[in-house]
Amino acid sequence: MARFFFDTGDRDLVLQDEIGVECAGLEEVRRVGFEGLIDLTRDALKGVDGQKLFVEVRDENGDKVLRLSLSLQIKLMR
Repeated sequence: MARFFFDTGDRDLVLQDEIGVECAGLEEVRRVGFEGLIDLTRDALKGVDGQKLFVEVRDENGDKVLRLSLSLQIKLMR
C-alpha cells in the first residue's frame, strides 16, 4: 500500500496533511477523499454564498493525484 496525503482548505486557508493515510489504490483514495470532504463540509461550511471547500490528494512523491471540491451558490428565484 502507498501513503497519500489529504490536504484540505477553502479559498482562504490550506491545511497540509503531514501524516497521510495508506491506501490500496486510487479507488480507496477517492473514497477517503470523499469522506474527508463530507467531514470538512460539516465543520466548515458556513452558508456563505460563494463558499468553496476542497480536498487535494498528494502521493508519497508530493505529486497531486486527485482534487475533490464543493462550492455553495445561493440564488434567490424571485
